[in-house]
Parts: sequence; structure tokens; C-alpha cells
Amino acid sequence: MSVASVLSAVGRLAEETEFDPNQVTPGFEGFIFTGLLAAGIIVLGFLLVRRLRRNSYRAEVREQIERELAERDGGDAPGESGDAGDAAGRDPEPRG
Repeated sequence: MSVASVLSAVGRLAEETEFDPNQVTPGFEGFIFTGLLAAGIIVLGFLLVRRLRRNSYRAEVREQIERELAERDGGDAPGESGDAGDAAGRDPEPRG
């Protein structure tokens, strides 16, 4: 059975069937499906916000650790003037 024959059979059935447009409703099943779909979208929204917030916190902590390591490495080596600023005594530019 080909797709064309199935479509023609459905088309003939649709033409033969008459209905009152005022009586066509999604019914109880449509109401439940719409509610479940809305609840699923809301849950997905909460999960997305939680994941984005977690990634943001991880990025902030990663940057803080990198800054602390740069400060520690720059302050532990006596006699090296890599991050000690220039001759005028200005602070070095922050790494980013």
C-alpha cells in the first residue's frame, strides 16, 4: 500500500464525514496533553536556569583560582620582577 493510496483514502473519508464546527473540541485528552506539555516546558526552563547558573558560578570560581595562583606565583619568587610593576611603582595590569 503506497502513501498516495493512503492519502487518497483519508481524503475521501474526510470529504464524506460531516461535522458541526461548533461541536469539535479537543476533549479531556487534549486538555491533559496541553497541561502536561506546559508542565514539561516549565520543568525544562527550571533545569536550564539551574545549569546556566551552575556554569556561571564555576566560571567565577575558575577565574578566582587563576587570580590567586597568579598572585601566589608572582609573590613567591624573590628577585623576579615579572609582575612587580614598572619603575614608576604602578601596579601591573590584571590578567584576564
